[in-house]
Amino acid sequence: MNRRENHVAGIVRRLAGAGRRGEADPEPAQDRMASFPDHNPNPVVETDLDGRVTYMNPAAETLLELGAPPGFHPLAANMGPLRARLLSESSGVLARELIVKDSTFEQKFLYIPESLVIRIYSTDVTRFKSAQAAMYAANQEAQRLAAENELLGEVGRIISSSLDIDDVYAGFGEQLRSLIHFDRLSISLVNLDDNTFTNSYIIGDSIPGRNPGEVNTLEGTVTHEAVKSRSAMIVQGDPDEMERLYPNLIRYPSVLLAPLIYRGELFGVLNARSLSLNAYTDEDIEMLSRVAAQIAPAIANSLLYADIVRAQDDLARSNSDLEQFAYAASHDLQEPLRTITAYIGLVMERYGDRLDETGVEFMDFAIDGAERMQQLINDLLDYSRVDTRAREMEPVNCDTVLRDVLRSLNDSIETKKAKVERSPLPIVNGDAPQLSRLFQNLIGNALKFCGDSRPNIQIWAELDGDRWTFSIKDNGIGIAPEYHERVFGMFSRLHSRSQYSGTGIGLALCSKIVQRHGGRIWVESEVGSGSTFRFEIRS
Repeated sequence: MNRRENHVAGIVRRLAGAGRRGEADPEPAQDRMASFPDHNPNPVVETDLDGRVTYMNPAAETLLELGAPPGFHPLAANMGPLRARLLSESSGVLARELIVKDSTFEQKFLYIPESLVIRIYSTDVTRFKSAQAAMYAANQEAQRLAAENELLGEVGRIISSSLDIDDVYAGFGEQLRSLIHFDRLSISLVNLDDNTFTNSYIIGDSIPGRNPGEVNTLEGTVTHEAVKSRSAMIVQGDPDEMERLYPNLIRYPSVLLAPLIYRGELFGVLNARSLSLNAYTDEDIEMLSRVAAQIAPAIANSLLYADIVRAQDDLARSNSDLEQFAYAASHDLQEPLRTITAYIGLVMERYGDRLDETGVEFMDFAIDGAERMQQLINDLLDYSRVDTRAREMEPVNCDTVLRDVLRSLNDSIETKKAKVERSPLPIVNGDAPQLSRLFQNLIGNALKFCGDSRPNIQIWAELDGDRWTFSIKDNGIGIAPEYHERVFGMFSRLHSRSQYSGTGIGLALCSKIVQRHGGRIWVESEVGSGSTFRFEIRS
């Protein structure tokens, strides 16, 4: 009987001796135990105490390469240290992992002193290990994406925290450095009209000629490549070849670019540069694209906000100039007119009887011209003061305003024998003096442009959502449709001064007052059929 058979027989005898009384004959049990390793689906190998293989089951035989030396099996390779521990401890189970033919096995080593053998049980865990590795990789990727998304969220929070462009950029670069390596980062604003760009933000290395605010041509730059392609890209490689392709490339062999596009309009390029050769990968392109998409709306809105601020500053300066003009008009310009009018009056008083009819007519023309000039200056003053001398908006009772206006126009109403019909008017949020001037101009025009008819004027208001629409309707000479917009322009006159007096500023003043109250004004009219002037004011 060989060693393997002796080993099995010893085990069977021990089991039989420990059996209960009346147990089945030991020989069948011995046969079953002896055949167990042979039917084990996992490889089983036994070695003697010198490490020489004395047994292998069919599953282990499939792993044995053709021409393997006697007494060798790859599952029993390199087991010297383990064998020494097993023999010294004389009990217990030791374990290890071993790779055989690209498969990973978990092994358990059992020393059996009675048989002087070491049995090796091996389990193929390749699939399990692969699945475990895949799960680990997936977990790592999920953690990486979560960290990136958190950083992207922080970038978005920083970049969207303010409309001020300097606040938008503050802290942005350092957050981005956590996502993408760079030695220099810039945001270039692109002007496609003249093919130029300027860096509005820079972090990292300084480059002569590329400082914030300095204007450069796009031609021959890597920035131009991103502008043309309208997509994120990597430009990197041999420095000499890079310089040949891009004459204006400055020193960096690795460049990562992503266009900044808002509502379909490309307005800039996000530009990351590294001094390392071939520093960037497709993952960096993906990341920079996500960052560019995140920051583009915020930067665009900041630029629009900055433009609005500049326009407001320009408007403030313009209003200041207009205020100075108004001061000059109310003092410096009117003083000479008063002097002219006064001296012409003295001439007429002292020398009027010496002037012939033509001389008197000339004097009348001069007086009329001076008075019209004074009226024109006063109207321009009123126009300029709609904004510069405006009051705070407050609740205004339009019924009270209209009553005062009609009282001031009472002489004209009685002279023209005009009929004025009015409905109750609402309280609106407005500037009372300006609303008074608005009603006065529109009703005054209805009295003036009545033609040969007796004026019939109707005034009412209707609520439409959050706005009141006021209407002033007359039965006068009317306005041709082609002039419906023109009448609201400055110095716009449809009739000669000999027909109707005025400076041509009245309706322009009405339009400006209505605009300040957040509404609009328009006219509905036909020649010979009267006019209805309508204007909106928020309730």
